[in-house]
Amino acid sequence: MPGTDQLTPPTPSPDPGPPPGPRRVWTIVLSIVSIVALAGVLTAVISYGSTSSTSQERRPITTTTAGAPSAPRDPGDPVRPGGVATLDPSARSGDEAGVKNNWPLTAHDEFDGGTLDESLWNTYTGKTTGGVGRHDPRNITVADGVMTITSRGLSSAGMAWDRGQQYGRWEVRARTQVGNGYSAVILLWPDAEDFPRGGEIDFMEQPKGDRTETHFVLHYGKDNSQTGVTVPGDFTQWHTYAVEWTPDHVAGFIDGQETFRTTDKEQIPPRPMHLAIQQDIGPFGNGWAEGPDATTPAEVKLDVDWVRIYGL
Repeated sequence: MPGTDQLTPPTPSPDPGPPPGPRRVWTIVLSIVSIVALAGVLTAVISYGSTSSTSQERRPITTTTAGAPSAPRDPGDPVRPGGVATLDPSARSGDEAGVKNNWPLTAHDEFDGGTLDESLWNTYTGKTTGGVGRHDPRNITVADGVMTITSRGLSSAGMAWDRGQQYGRWEVRARTQVGNGYSAVILLWPDAEDFPRGGEIDFMEQPKGDRTETHFVLHYGKDNSQTGVTVPGDFTQWHTYAVEWTPDHVAGFIDGQETFRTTDKEQIPPRPMHLAIQQDIGPFGNGWAEGPDATTPAEVKLDVDWVRIYGL
């Protein structure tokens, strides 16, 4: 094959010929536009390849500094449980049922510090259930081994455990203060935020201000079906509230005494859940929780001595 130095360039024609027609002009224009566009794409690709990692590293990261934005509860109408359970003071146990039955402890908070441990809890900052008032993390205090949620006016507070689990036993030692308009509740809420399909277990709910009864309410199914019991007593005193959740049952306890049990598979929550503690402001729920009135004290407190979480 001959080398390039052996090639003889063609002799230019003395007659350049007629000017290009319209089709040839458009062909030339389109070629130029394509070359310019290709050059722009190549420049963008080269620029991205040299700077994209830096841009991603410098991109600000958005975080939720105040924890859960609102109360994890359904503002719909709760149904007063049809069942009734009673407590036998002589059978009251001072021991945790989880310990007595050899449940392994997976997490706990004794509230021994001077502030809430934010590595364990997320505090609420949004509206209370029903949208009457707002949650303010400043209404949560920790002192002398007790966590206190203080409700005043239209300001209250709530908090959720940072991580959930599927199945286990949750025990909370708590007491409430008399005061119309503030509904104290301790519950399990689905991690997937898919209520009602993901369920809800209110294992201590006291919407009435006299604190003479507490409710265990289990929510389940796509239509928010409910079942549970009402237990009379003096709940301004310390009591240990517990819920036990396994693949084959959900059971509720007060001071080690079983007050509720279901083995209906349709009622058992299908996915992981986490603990939440809060005090909501009425009215909401078609009479379920009344609003504050002239008899309501300036402050109404929900005290929690400790929280203990067990696995199967």
